[in-house]
Amino acid sequence: MKALELKPGDRILVSRTDRLGDLILALPFVETLKGRYPECHIEVMSSLYASPILENNDRIDGIVRVLNKQLVSDRLYKKDLLQKIKQSSYQVVVALYPERNICQLFHKSAIPDRIGTAGRFHSVFFNHRLLHSRKSNKKHECEYNLDFLKFFREGETVTMPVVYPREKELANARRILKEAGVEGRFVVLHPGSGGSAERWPLDRFLKLYSDLETSGVQVVLSGSEKEGEVIDSRSHELGLKMRQITGDTDLRTLAAALSLADVVVANSTGPLHLAVAVGTKVVGLYPGKAVMSPARWGPLGRHDRVIVPASKECKCPPNECVCMLTITIEKVASEVAQLFDQAE
Repeated sequence: MKALELKPGDRILVSRTDRLGDLILALPFVETLKGRYPECHIEVMSSLYASPILENNDRIDGIVRVLNKQLVSDRLYKKDLLQKIKQSSYQVVVALYPERNICQLFHKSAIPDRIGTAGRFHSVFFNHRLLHSRKSNKKHECEYNLDFLKFFREGETVTMPVVYPREKELANARRILKEAGVEGRFVVLHPGSGGSAERWPLDRFLKLYSDLETSGVQVVLSGSEKEGEVIDSRSHELGLKMRQITGDTDLRTLAAALSLADVVVANSTGPLHLAVAVGTKVVGLYPGKAVMSPARWGPLGRHDRVIVPASKECKCPPNECVCMLTITIEKVASEVAQLFDQAE
């Protein structure tokens, strides 16, 4: 396949407007593109929620933040976004995540080179199409993103996502952790999930917290304010007192806090990939469903651990997975202890 002809100063837009973890796994593609085209201006379009992880990255020249709900329901917002895209005069757009409304805007804005996947109804909005199906789950999501490099010149390929906390964010994270009673080495447990994968039950996380603390490992729980309220309620019922930073961090401060941890334990969720991207070892808890497989969505760190249920052919209804109960607290605690010892 012949590479697109790009001139110095040409503007390239990479679009990945879905979840946090998806955007993190798109970072290697973005950084590779900038490495191969340092003379071009590279911008990334993402959801407003996930966009902060793009900041402080010298291989990203601009960020276009999208309100996904308004894009679907607000015609004026959609019209304003179209004008913004037109005014930016992009030469190329790469739709790593081909959301229909976004792709229609790329077509309407008449970007000369519009790259996306073939085989979908809205593939008509692209004039360069990549034929691959992610439904087969044959390889990692990061690799599926890197497939789009076929349209560009050869060169160095970045394979690991990296998020870059600022010094002030690290200082803020240290303050928040200290206020929560965390000093020295520690493990983060992140029980929540964005809903895209089955969860290990909260009670298992709380018992894991208690067992790790008993073994001499300092632990803190992270999550949203709403998740913190659920943790408070349940830990009170169980008579447990736990350190938390739930609701105390924005996304970048959470990234900083995770970077200071020795190990992070989480379900298949964005913060798991965020921990990997800031260089922290993780233990990921994954269901036995092909669409949620660690082969497609697992952590990319060399030393990270993945634990899956005993049954790898899960037939459970969504959000009612009993297979996750076969992941034992003892198994998770053992993996955490091994990684914690390696971090010394």
